Amino acid sequence: MVLIAGSRQGVPSVIDGSGRVPEIIISSMRQQLIDRFDRDMTVSIIPADGDPQAQATERLELDTRNGDKRQQSPENNIVRLSNTLGDVRASSSESDLLGALDAGGRASATAADKTLYVYDSGVSTAGPLAMQNGLLGTGTDVSTIVKSLRTAGNIPSLNGVVVQWWALGQVAAPQSDLPVWARTKLKELWTAVVEAGGGKVTFHDDAVLASPPTGNLPKVTPVKFDNVQAKPVSLTIPESQISFRPESADFADAESAKKSLQQIASILKDSSGETLWVTGCTANPSGGSASRMQDLSKRRAHTVADALAKAGISTTLKVQGFGPACPGRSPETGTGAGLEASQAKNRLVLITSKELAPVPVQG
Repeated sequence: MVLIAGSRQGVPSVIDGSGRVPEIIISSMRQQLIDRFDRDMTVSIIPADGDPQAQATERLELDTRNGDKRQQSPENNIVRLSNTLGDVRASSSESDLLGALDAGGRASATAADKTLYVYDSGVSTAGPLAMQNGLLGTGTDVSTIVKSLRTAGNIPSLNGVVVQWWALGQVAAPQSDLPVWARTKLKELWTAVVEAGGGKVTFHDDAVLASPPTGNLPKVTPVKFDNVQAKPVSLTIPESQISFRPESADFADAESAKKSLQQIASILKDSSGETLWVTGCTANPSGGSASRMQDLSKRRAHTVADALAKAGISTTLKVQGFGPACPGRSPETGTGAGLEASQAKNRLVLITSKELAPVPVQG
């Protein structure tokens, strides 16, 4: 069984923070979990915050020594799971829910019961669905977002997975309350993303009655949901789709990049905006010069913008480079191959309908 929980982005903790013994207090979630605990169960917990991956795995066994203990065992396992959840903390800033869904789907691939239990606001601030990039507006067409995710190879692996979701749109400081239209768009977006990955999703409307998480947690970027009528554009081009030569603004594979950008151009031609911003982003290598990385990212953004113009984009393209200071960046952790993989996530080009602003570089 896999549980995805936002440990501090938007929604409060799943457990009560009053100092009592932790307890899962969302009734419908509690009942679903108890129903699963009629057998031995291995539970993996994936924080939606930071770098999504299984942070805690616990084996919860059914106590069958006698009838009373067997009856009490599911309740006892809920308490154990609550304690484990209480120890889970975001390792770094921002929330990559798309990455968490993909990790959870892959972890469930061989399970007999492919169910993900998700507790998160749905307000993602990192990865391809970083919402501070102007992703959602009243004019958002979620099918266009899904198409761009598919083009970039960013659809989560959810084949046959059932997603049970709590707390969508329920947020806490520093995130301001979401307008009604934004909650509706969130539901449309995540439904489309889950279904594109081959899964199904059910949203539960239980009110969250837990206290906010405590402790020295990494800062998260609040998202401003603008009630704009124009169709917003927020497209992420990862290194896995278009890569450059090391320390260069030249494509590593010019023909492959041309083909990918022609596909992207066909998506962008549907934009109703007069201007698109092309923003270059880099990793934050140890000892690297911020000014050098910013210059490199801007030159790479120019290369992409020039290729899009040749592919037939008539919209005005404005270029900027932020180096490692891009909004929605992922944490760069680990050593060796692990560090390289985390840094690769930040070597991107963003295409948005609004001008972005650089952010402080966190770990």
